[in-house]
Amino acid sequence: MLNIKNLIPIKVNNLIRLGRGNDGGYIIPKSLINNCDGLLSYGINKDWSFEDDFIKRKKNINIHCYDHTLNISSLTKFTIKSILLVFLYSIIFDRKRLKKSMDGLFIINSYFNFFNKKTKHFKNRIWDDNEGINVTVNKTISKILSEGSKNIFIKMDIEGAEFKVLKNLNKIESKIIGLAIEFHDINVRANEFNIIIDSLKKNFYIVHIHGNNYSKIDSISNFPSSLEITFINKKLIKEKVKNSKEKYPIKGLDQPNKHSKPDINLNFN
Repeated sequence: MLNIKNLIPIKVNNLIRLGRGNDGGYIIPKSLINNCDGLLSYGINKDWSFEDDFIKRKKNINIHCYDHTLNISSLTKFTIKSILLVFLYSIIFDRKRLKKSMDGLFIINSYFNFFNKKTKHFKNRIWDDNEGINVTVNKTISKILSEGSKNIFIKMDIEGAEFKVLKNLNKIESKIIGLAIEFHDINVRANEFNIIIDSLKKNFYIVHIHGNNYSKIDSISNFPSSLEITFINKKLIKEKVKNSKEKYPIKGLDQPNKHSKPDINLNFN
């Protein structure tokens, strides 16, 4: 059973949203950007809007993105799909989906414009070993440290593999100033999830939480199966720690992942 009360964020006053509207955006404290000089992004699919917003706010930063599914073939298929969807949404006058599909027409150009010497894409899968295309979190941190970064922020959306890779995170937590993680299947993996949250909270505070409304709500916990949780290293919090009194989702900050469905209200009672 989920330990819901263990998920209550602490109060912070400088939360901002980075990334595109709806699915793909994350809420993080502005102070994390100010203190960060290295961004590790695990699982970007075809959306680097979060990373783009990050580097606009912090110019001199190394960004390393890891996704083994992203390549020219997948980008080309996505472009073709976008062309078909633009035609469809133009006919049915769905403006929101039309705009998103229009962006897809230029995805290949966007990819080559964004990824360069400072923003790198590695075609590796984040895993718990370094065999084949796999790479561990430890190895990715060593890589970005070797390029001059010292204070690392991690964004992670790796479709369930987070349960594998987060087990060994306590060995390298001193290098990480914050994380934004999408957890999947938390209700069916409640014990694993509770253990990982307990482990992370030894060195990090939860500062934000948001339910993904693409996922199902559990009848017992009333929590969705997927949660986006942002953590900050305790060493960055100087003031007295208090639990947040906010209602989640936070009005004016959070957005539903699926725009056509209402956001999910999280109840910690």
